[in-house]
Amino acid sequence: MKAALLVGPEKIEIGEAPPPPLGDGEVRIRPALAGICGTDISIYLGHRPAPYPFILGHEVMGRVADVGPGVGALRVGDRVIVEPNYPCGECALCRRGRGAVCARKGSMGVNLPGCFSEYATAPAEFVWRIPDGVSDRDAVTIEPLTVALHGLLQSGIGKGDTAAVIGCGVIGLLLVHSAAAMGVRVIAHDRIVHKRELARGMGAAIVSGGEEAAALWEREGVTAVFECAGAGATVELALSAAPRASEVILLGLSSEPASFLPMRLVREGIQVRTSMIYDHPEDFGQAIDRVASGALEPARVVTRTFPFESLGEALRLAALGNEGKILIGME
Repeated sequence: MKAALLVGPEKIEIGEAPPPPLGDGEVRIRPALAGICGTDISIYLGHRPAPYPFILGHEVMGRVADVGPGVGALRVGDRVIVEPNYPCGECALCRRGRGAVCARKGSMGVNLPGCFSEYATAPAEFVWRIPDGVSDRDAVTIEPLTVALHGLLQSGIGKGDTAAVIGCGVIGLLLVHSAAAMGVRVIAHDRIVHKRELARGMGAAIVSGGEEAAALWEREGVTAVFECAGAGATVELALSAAPRASEVILLGLSSEPASFLPMRLVREGIQVRTSMIYDHPEDFGQAIDRVASGALEPARVVTRTFPFESLGEALRLAALGNEGKILIGME
């Protein structure tokens, strides 16, 4: 089959690879659209290890091409997306409902072959049929939407509240969109003017590029701060500027150390939560339902689409950090 092979840091070759085997309970998918994610970029740049040659990609929409033994709910030709993280289901964390942080989970395009190829396989339990009314572009962006929606649902925020979102990358933008659709008033922060304007278009009431966060959040009555930038400095900002009795939800994946003053968090009743991907299967089902109802339109974060043969160029552009979601046309 045709595949985009990562053969080294920042080196993509379009070549041939053996079709993925199809085991019991698995589904083979022919991708139609795929999205580039921050995880893809990290592996592409060599910041995370990969068993070269490796096939990246985990945000995928396509058609079922074949089903393995024991698959009953899906048929060849079904239009589907994949929930690309597969908890083991057996460890102590999975038994406690914490599969999102299962140390043994398999992840498409991370420790399992990805979807930037002619065919990809996934366990049928994690393959979701898409309602007819959902566009292909909305469908392929449901996976990052679910990451954002899970973070939002981890908080106690609701209609009429005010939230601050730090970092208007794809997850931050989708969090702005999801919160605004719930009737939450959103203050969006990003150092890039273009991304602040994207946040305004997704429903942010206030976009801030310079005003001191602590004063702004106190004045506007912020009750939840969502850190989506994934940098040590923005984590420190969230923890130091969060108003009294508010909560801070960390979605970004910073590898840098961050400092904070525990006494302030305790004395002022500031709660700190983390949000890692999503819970299976509830979150994906809820995200699909909200898109199917028309309440959410995740494809609004898409800024560019490239053909499959230009995946290397698309990854280089995505790595600059100035775009929204970049899609790859696989057909």
